[in-house]
Amino acid sequence: MSKFTSGGKECIPPATKLFAKAFETDPIITYMLSSMGTEARIAYLPRYFDALLTAAALNQASFMEADDWQSCSVLLSPGHRVDNTWTMLQAGMIPLLYNIGFKSIYRMMGEWAPQVDASKARTLGKEKKFYYVFFTATAEDARGKGLCSAIIKQQQEIAARDGLPLWIEATTEHSKGIYAKLGFETIDEIVLGKGKANADGLPCKGGPGVKTWTMIWRPQKQ
Repeated sequence: MSKFTSGGKECIPPATKLFAKAFETDPIITYMLSSMGTEARIAYLPRYFDALLTAAALNQASFMEADDWQSCSVLLSPGHRVDNTWTMLQAGMIPLLYNIGFKSIYRMMGEWAPQVDASKARTLGKEKKFYYVFFTATAEDARGKGLCSAIIKQQQEIAARDGLPLWIEATTEHSKGIYAKLGFETIDEIVLGKGKANADGLPCKGGPGVKTWTMIWRPQKQ
């Protein structure tokens, strides 16, 4: 039987290790950091995720893991965002952004974030409160066991107790399929880097770009 635990900032080191490895070939992360070569990008991922997860922890995120960090999902409570200035300073994200360069900053803050925020605004309207699944990951040798699904079901229970929706973004067709089976509805398909990147997120003149999907789960529909 699988074992599940949850925690806060003390979870950053093992979560960073898991996410950095799991996202080595993720199309969206690859595109975000595509100014770097492959080896440099992979080497940078631990620092990248340490900053992002530290920012999440500073915003009272809950780190939920299964089977000694074989799978993990990070849940932000309503009203919390990682991209506020004070959090970014505390988490060391300003130096991180400087190191990854202007093009990567634009991809994150000028290309991806505005489209996702617009999708949220259209979907949620006046609903100001919602839970947000910030990141999910499962170790390669633990995939197919239902660990990620089991964690997200726990997060759905949390959202359902408060009668609030749960928001998530899928970065691959595979993850979109998992979320859909859990009752998430696809809201928008967003294409990043069209004409500049291939489907894997690597630089490619005339490429189709990379896709990400905004999705929502509402407890009243279950």
